[in-house]
Amino acid sequence: MRAFFQTIRKKSIQFTRNEGGQTLVLTVLSMSILLGFVAFATDAGLMLHQRRIAQSVADSAAIAGAFEALYEGSPTTITNGIWNAASHDATLNGFTPGGSNGVVNSTNGVSLSLAISPNIGVAPFNAAGYVQATVAMNTNTFFMNVFGFHTINVTATGIASNVLQASGCFDIQNSGNHADPAGSMGGSSEVFGLTCGVTINGNVDMGGNSNIDAKYVAASGTISNQGSSSVTGTETQGAPPTNDPLPQLQQTADQPTVNTANGTCTAPSGSGMSCVYNYLNGNLSGTVNLNSNTVYVFDNNVTNTCGNGRQTSPCVSVSGTVTGTNVTLYLQNNLEFDFDQNGTLSLTAPAPPSGSTCALSANPLCGVLIDAPTDGSVGGTYTCSTGRGNNNGNPGELYFDFGSSTTTMTGVIYAPYMQLFVQDQGASTTLNDDVIIGNFCSQAATIRINGLSPSLSPLTKIGLVY
Repeated sequence: MRAFFQTIRKKSIQFTRNEGGQTLVLTVLSMSILLGFVAFATDAGLMLHQRRIAQSVADSAAIAGAFEALYEGSPTTITNGIWNAASHDATLNGFTPGGSNGVVNSTNGVSLSLAISPNIGVAPFNAAGYVQATVAMNTNTFFMNVFGFHTINVTATGIASNVLQASGCFDIQNSGNHADPAGSMGGSSEVFGLTCGVTINGNVDMGGNSNIDAKYVAASGTISNQGSSSVTGTETQGAPPTNDPLPQLQQTADQPTVNTANGTCTAPSGSGMSCVYNYLNGNLSGTVNLNSNTVYVFDNNVTNTCGNGRQTSPCVSVSGTVTGTNVTLYLQNNLEFDFDQNGTLSLTAPAPPSGSTCALSANPLCGVLIDAPTDGSVGGTYTCSTGRGNNNGNPGELYFDFGSSTTTMTGVIYAPYMQLFVQDQGASTTLNDDVIIGNFCSQAATIRINGLSPSLSPLTKIGLVY
């Protein structure tokens, strides 16, 4: 019996020793697997962090490319300008790509690839007005390096559009910061923009019983003197300044060319419009019917002058009944436009082809009714003085809403260096327009800014869509 128990004890000790060895092996294997998961989780977290950074770089590059494409008039290939704008923004975000589209920077492994229609890889956005930016970068691993995975490739794509419909229709650009305040209202002045917004680069001085009634009012400065005045709609002071919403109109290629020696002009390429130089020497009086599909160019060579007891200067003046459909009035060097007489002014801007929009039109003047893109400043204060305007003290003026005049205009008023001046309650001014103006002066006038239909408005905003 004793021999039997000794045999059992020996077998038990042997079994325990074998089990201990197996446990050690399993423990080592488990720790290896656990460390592998820890390594994977750590490097996966790093990868996700880097991807968020890459997404920010891609988004920024896409927006910069879309803005440059808008300025260049929606080119059909990736131009040097688009690439440089996008690459510059990527570099500002701390990631310098290779020297050209899709090329990897050998120093940091970063590449930036840009695409526009028809090469955008996301079908819903493969159309004109969109720019796709794809950023790729290599990220070094930590724990996974032990298992032979030395780098992880991270990619991100952003798509931006420059043909999104803008929500604002009254934009006081105050280009050159000539005016302070940028907007002045007195008496019983009223601005109605019920379907759109008002943006002002600078300060707004509201006096008397003035009122702005719009979806929103955003000023980069202050909105002051509101004792008896009011703002209806969301009001923001200290807002970020707005960029010029139609920068392409600043390009020489999108402006008419003038031969003053021959007294002729040529409409911009792609417009398909005729051009008339200094029509009636700027004196649009009596009954005037402007020709359709025509750009009318006026410059300082007009013999007509405005003043009415003030200091006279060359200008385009309106009196009587002036009408026109599919027309653009081009005011070179901010030539004054004066409608301070009784009468009727009814004008409509060039329309896009049926089924299309001005935002995608080949005509750079599509939807543009008044075009004054250049700064003709030769002095002046851009102040909002009392009486009939500023006695021609300002370099550029658009006078409306005097006496019993009736003004109805449909199209963009693009005059980022001029002053829009309105005065009388007895007049009627309806602007079915998107208005981009230098500064604004209202003395007891009421103007209604309704904004343009999406098809007619070239006024767009830039934003991310993917």
